[in-house]
Amino acid sequence: MTLFEQLKTLPKVDMHINLTSSISTDLAFDLSSESNILDVLDEMQEKNILEYEQALKLPIEILNNKRNIILAIDNLIDRLISNNVIYGELFLDLPLYNRHIDEEKLLTIVLDVINRRNYNLQVVLVLSSEREKEENLHTLEIYDKYYGHGVNGIYFKKNKMKNLVDYMYLFDRLIKNNQPYILDMNSKITNSDYDIYMHAKRIIYSLSNYEENIINEFKVNDIMLEFGITRLRESNLVDLKDFFIYDFIKNNVSLTITSCDMTTLNTDILNEWCVMFNNYPLVLRDMIKIILNNLVNANIDSNIKDRLIEEVKEKSNLVL
Repeated sequence: MTLFEQLKTLPKVDMHINLTSSISTDLAFDLSSESNILDVLDEMQEKNILEYEQALKLPIEILNNKRNIILAIDNLIDRLISNNVIYGELFLDLPLYNRHIDEEKLLTIVLDVINRRNYNLQVVLVLSSEREKEENLHTLEIYDKYYGHGVNGIYFKKNKMKNLVDYMYLFDRLIKNNQPYILDMNSKITNSDYDIYMHAKRIIYSLSNYEENIINEFKVNDIMLEFGITRLRESNLVDLKDFFIYDFIKNNVSLTITSCDMTTLNTDILNEWCVMFNNYPLVLRDMIKIILNNLVNANIDSNIKDRLIEEVKEKSNLVL
């Protein structure tokens, strides 16, 4: 059995799926009214993070009505199933769509499709330091309403120049209610930010060096580190093989590998995992350990969690 076949067979977990960057090229072509659709799609495949905001414009224009949203979610679920992804988390940045469709209506349409398909896909809502306070509070109100009913967390996207303490009006509520949130770590933690980081469920780790003291703090506070491996190509690393991801694995840091690579079409965790195998001295047991860690840390119903963990163990034994 080839490496690709082994990875394909292995049941997988994808903890960070962006709706705006997961629309397949074929579906984008079918649904778009853009006359230069082929040129637009070519640009979106460049994997240039600096052009990410520009790349989002087409998916946002496509997802402008109920029919298209339903088609996109159905298509996404089909591709996740074909990749043998047994659990996933879908990130929804609701205010991106409010020119076309009411934010809460968008969420209910997505949740209705997930329920109809009876698929283990949870929704994470997005807050942003680039928005007005009222916009974030509105998203938080929607989150409070649907938390535990298809929505299982908040992702806070912060601009590098912003201090997290400026957004304590958000974190106070989340911490007080013991609700899970995810942070993007794109700068060093300050003393004032420390408590906010240490209450996070996951950290999207974007720093370019291994800081043992920070990693130890994450371990003590049971924080999972999240990596979109292909995103590291845009970092200042000379060679992806120089990255220290194996240090996390051998030191038993909870780790998740995700398919968040900033393009359409490539919601494909196999791509990320093949990069892992090609660049690091990993074996299938390392990957299985990562999957099980993902499920143990997932904020889902305990019965579903136990069933998925058993499924991973059973099918992994067949692959091994």
